[in-house]
Amino acid sequence: MLKLKVFDHNDYESRLAFNQELMTLVASEFIKEATALMVMLQNHLEAQDWHQFELVSHRLKGAALEVSGYRLCELIEAMKLHLSQSNSDLLVKSVQALAEELDALALSLQQEILL
Repeated sequence: MLKLKVFDHNDYESRLAFNQELMTLVASEFIKEATALMVMLQNHLEAQDWHQFELVSHRLKGAALEVSGYRLCELIEAMKLHLSQSNSDLLVKSVQALAEELDALALSLQQEILL
């Protein structure tokens, strides 16, 4: 299996028609929104509110797709699988891995886009 990059810069440029101003705006907004969504996700995990957990994870995946963060999307899909299987131990680990990947994606965006 091909290992995905944290951030696919070429895909992101193409997706936003090589518009540097738009790329900067979208990356900046993604970092703010995704950070807030991650907090919400962790709160829903603690409260075991699985419906809201799933809704927030779907929003986070959509946001990650906007910035070509495909590895984050892959982790969200794995996390959803653990949720559907009611595997709480793996679900907690998945959320932790998701938080780490979000940090890596935000750092990549800051270094490559938000110079």
